[in-house]
Amino acid sequence: MKRNFYFVMLLTIAPLLGVGTVYAQSSGSFSYGYTGTTHCVLNNDGTGTITGGQTCDQQAGPSCTSDGDCASFSGQLLCINPTGTTNAGQCVNSTSGASCASDAACTVPGQTCVKPVGGGATGICGVVQNGACAGALQAGIKTNGGSGNIFLIRPSAVIGLLTDVTVQKNSTIDIGTSSALAGVDFNVDVKSLSGQPQANVIPAFPVTYASRFVQISTNLFNVLGTLCTTVTDPLTNPVGGITTAAGCYISFNESTVSAHSFDWIAGAPARDGSGTLASGNYGVTVNWSSSLGNFGISRSLTCVGPVNLTVQQNKVFSFNTPNTF
Repeated sequence: MKRNFYFVMLLTIAPLLGVGTVYAQSSGSFSYGYTGTTHCVLNNDGTGTITGGQTCDQQAGPSCTSDGDCASFSGQLLCINPTGTTNAGQCVNSTSGASCASDAACTVPGQTCVKPVGGGATGICGVVQNGACAGALQAGIKTNGGSGNIFLIRPSAVIGLLTDVTVQKNSTIDIGTSSALAGVDFNVDVKSLSGQPQANVIPAFPVTYASRFVQISTNLFNVLGTLCTTVTDPLTNPVGGITTAAGCYISFNESTVSAHSFDWIAGAPARDGSGTLASGNYGVTVNWSSSLGNFGISRSLTCVGPVNLTVQQNKVFSFNTPNTF
């Protein structure tokens, strides 16, 4: 799914006069784009649902209401639907979220063996998608020639993230760990429209505006299963169940990265002196896309909107040396 919002504004930059002090800068013309009434809303109805905006979602298995909806798939899938709502469940089996060495071990439709970025022979069965549901917003600006001209580009956005995880155990399915990731990355592209050299853009890579990873793990179902099915001498243990401590755990893991607003600079000279602005028109495009990951029994959703894009020309009279960490 891709939605594009186009806003083209051509502004003529008047020459900046006067003498500036060293390392000073002055502001020039301004361009603006926005996505209108598109906006994300977290509904206050006890469900945690997010609507509005540009949404992008994914889950670990095919949607279902009951086990009958999973009968057409191979792998002996069951419908896990805690709420009972129509199409709110997922067709999965015990391989979902389980360790794997190859894709052949993952029998839920759409799942593959996802291995760690750092490398390794063992992975986890799940669904991962990067660069999903791309969107874009554009603005245009015109500049006259002049040393020290730069564009200050600032995309600002409201981001909604939903991560839903469930663990389940019964006589035919055992999923004790589930995880979900939802995130949105933004990047800026500046193109020369009048035949002039391309402008240098800093940073020249995507920036994460929001990203969240959640994971829940438990062995409680296994312990309870043993407690309920293992019968010991009622004289020594009248309650029944296990006679030695097996240990119980419920583990919840969450990690987040966010920006929501970030400044890109176009026209600052590269190390070789190239990439400065020249007289002519420039098209500024901000792009965004979602990253989604699901393991076990889980669902992820991102929502983008509204998005504002501001482009301002500044005049820098002397460029500082870029700071480094």
